Parts: sequence; structure tokens; C-alpha cells
Amino acid sequence: MNFSNPLMKTALVLGALYFGFKYAKSNTVKGAILGVGGVIAAKQVPIVKDVL
Repeated sequence: MNFSNPLMKTALVLGALYFGFKYAKSNTVKGAILGVGGVIAAKQVPIVKDVL
């Protein structure tokens, strides 16, 4: 499997975050995962990508 594609890298990281969110018991951990996922998603938007 070729992981040099940026979309594949993003999908892999977001999949790992989803797995962590689904099985985390602590709400603090879930909040942190949502924050990281939000930053990753925002970096995909062209207007926001330059700011972050």
C-alpha cells in the first residue's frame, strides 16, 4: 500500500483518531482527540491552511 499520497496519510490518521475516540473512556481524552481532529480537518481547507 502506498502511503505517499497526502489523502491516504490524512485518512490513516483520522481513522486512528476515530478508533481512539470510540474506545476512550475519559471525556478529557475524547475532547483532546476532537481538538486534534479539528486541526487536521481545518488544515485541509485552503483559507484556514495558511493561518494554521
